Amino acid sequence: EMYESLMSSGKFGQHEGALSAMEDLKILFGYLEAMGKLDYISFDLSLARGLDYYTGVIYEAVCMSGTAQVGSIGGGGRYDNLVGMFQEGGKQTPCVGVSVGIERVFTLMEARLREEQGGSIKKANVEILVASAGGNGMLQERMKITRMLWDANLSAEFTQQETPKVKYELASALDRGIPYVVIVGETEWAEDSVKVKDLAARTEETVKILDLVSVLRGDKGIVPVGCQFAFDLLKKENQGVDTQAEG
Repeated sequence: EMYESLMSSGKFGQHEGALSAMEDLKILFGYLEAMGKLDYISFDLSLARGLDYYTGVIYEAVCMSGTAQVGSIGGGGRYDNLVGMFQEGGKQTPCVGVSVGIERVFTLMEARLREEQGGSIKKANVEILVASAGGNGMLQERMKITRMLWDANLSAEFTQQETPKVKYELASALDRGIPYVVIVGETEWAEDSVKVKDLAARTEETVKILDLVSVLRGDKGIVPVGCQFAFDLLKKENQGVDTQAEG
């Protein structure tokens, strides 16, 4: 609407640069409308960036959700001459670029985590801690178990200390909200087994290494990394089917 108002008002007169810029915006707005993104765009004539090298449209990205206010989290525009400055013969190479303010994005991510987790960001981004019991630390064995879990797309980690104390490992898992601890012990390893501790249920069971992934995914319900969205969607669909069946 602002674009149409400016063009119909004739405020730019016959200024060649202004009319050329408005024609570029007309094309841009057409593309945005075709992609269904026009509602996310605000046309701001006061915006100014890099006057020395931008030659066309400029833009900034602002996060409109949440309570954290950090200003723009990204910005960029079109520059037709900048790359040519570094090319032999000054060949013109039209480009469009954008930069992201990573620190501001992290600030928003932290604020969202705090909101989702009731003011705390202690919740771990892993589901399984691989620990060891015994004097020698069994670092390589812990690494092998962790690699096996990673290969199955399960979120796991191990302490890189050579001989960590299992009681401190368990305390760390509890403090960070890691729900499961896989303990590698000398006796169990000799029998191709490990112990699986469910910290919330306060249970422990011995599991064959070959069965570990299936137990964690099946009995414990751990969702592989990257599948959470599909898992939640399927869960909602199943709940909807159950509700309809009950009705």
